[in-house]
Amino acid sequence: MFDFASDGRNEGSQPGINDKGLVTRDRQIRKDAFYWYKANWASSPTLYITSRRWTQRTDATTELKVYSNASQVTATLNGTLLGTLSSSDHIFRWTNVTLKQGQNTVTVTATINGSTYTDSVEWTLG
Repeated sequence: MFDFASDGRNEGSQPGINDKGLVTRDRQIRKDAFYWYKANWASSPTLYITSRRWTQRTDATTELKVYSNASQVTATLNGTLLGTLSSSDHIFRWTNVTLKQGQNTVTVTATINGSTYTDSVEWTLG
């Protein structure tokens, strides 16, 4: 579940840490995989944009991936509709999404159990 100390590890930005857990060692950050499991196993509403910590983008063309236990998810980029997708595996993918230079706002919405949920991220290109 959590990253943990491991003397033999020397990967990533923190030597001596096994970083393959679903949550960081300090229990502060739930990683993308945590939300994939939540979308698949939990009954509580889940709507989560992945790669949210990668805020400084280098390529204009990217993929938007969302984990959710909704049957349909709608996505917008800077207020422009990207479309509504259905999924049977709790993974929603919009490919070839083109970011503009500067700040971009990605928003997804879904209705789960009669209530509407929203998730949003800011990605900067350039």
